[in-house]
Amino acid sequence: MRGILTFVTRGMVLLALSVAAGPVRAQSVVSSGESFVDMRLFPGRAESDGSRLVALVIDVAPGWKTYWRNPGAAGIPPSFDWSASRNLRAAEVMWPRPVRFDSFGLSTLGYGGQVVFPVRLDPEDRAAPLDISVGVALGVCRDICVLEEATVGTVIAPDAPEIGGALLRAAEALVPRPGAAQGLRTVSCRLTGAGAKRAFEATLDFDNPPLSPEVILEGPEQTWFTASETTTDDAGAITVRADLSLLDGSSWLDRSDIRMTVLANDFAADIVGCSASGS
Repeated sequence: MRGILTFVTRGMVLLALSVAAGPVRAQSVVSSGESFVDMRLFPGRAESDGSRLVALVIDVAPGWKTYWRNPGAAGIPPSFDWSASRNLRAAEVMWPRPVRFDSFGLSTLGYGGQVVFPVRLDPEDRAAPLDISVGVALGVCRDICVLEEATVGTVIAPDAPEIGGALLRAAEALVPRPGAAQGLRTVSCRLTGAGAKRAFEATLDFDNPPLSPEVILEGPEQTWFTASETTTDDAGAITVRADLSLLDGSSWLDRSDIRMTVLANDFAADIVGCSASGS
């Protein structure tokens, strides 16, 4: 890897919280006294099913980048720890579509400027307040990379008014939609080879296939897709081929664990799982 990659370890990170009117802010201060991100949590809106959709806002300093859940060849994906929250059954983080940028000579996926993560919170008791505390760890990079950590939290009453609704709706529009909602008709895939090195191929058929799509592949832990190539035939069928590496060459890879994100201009589809290819 070209360039220098330096990460501040957990023990070197000092956390400082400051509370202001409106959304709660959290700032992570590294040992140098500098921080390159600012985090806020907007209470969002109540949903008809009793859940709450909130907005986790991360502002990255100019010139710095942070990463998507699957950064690509380099980078650290953000992690979210909700274990200190109370009255929280589950938290589902939704990932806005990333942009591709260069990091130390490698192509990576992530965000610059501001990124807003819509998060669906499911309370254990829907008549009681949500006491939210989320620990966020993320890598931010420019000439070096630094691991920033912060905790941000707030208490949201069941009848709390909507706060940050416009920001949240704009972020939701950037989240890739399920394949079926984007006109996916069929998706099939084939795995060949054995051991730690295998080959993967998938074919996706949409009602109105996007032009010049890119397909990003993800698998379960300890699996990696490399040398991915996406092509489209005259009928509009999208084919993606890639090399697949497994840490344990004897393990079984279930097709339901494969995730494909299709990106093209204003088109974004999220596809989880694929059926066995007949060819």
